[in-house]
Amino acid sequence: MTTTPAPQARVQTDIIRALCARVLTPDTYGIPGGEVRAATTLLSGHVRLLLGEPGGGTQARTDAERLLAREPGEGRLGAWIHMRALARVCRVLLIEHQVHRKRGVAAADRVPQDVNVVARQ
Repeated sequence: MTTTPAPQARVQTDIIRALCARVLTPDTYGIPGGEVRAATTLLSGHVRLLLGEPGGGTQARTDAERLLAREPGEGRLGAWIHMRALARVCRVLLIEHQVHRKRGVAAADRVPQDVNVVARQ
């Protein structure tokens, strides 16, 4: 039996941006604990996906790895703080991803030029 590999997950910028914006609004402390857990799970997945994208060793990547390695603090406040920290780092990683993609597209659109004029003669 032949199995086909699962398609690589694609970064869905609009969905990630909307979730981060919702989580980072000032009135989110009032949302139920179940929603905090669900948002934290989604954000963790988005952060892992963004960490899998090409990028340099930025502070956001270090912070993201640290957040993923530890559990939320105790109680409702700890879970809320962890969720918001994930959203902040996810937002920065998303910006880095978009910048990297734009640079890649711009580089691909450029006509390669031979900088070694002597070798061409």
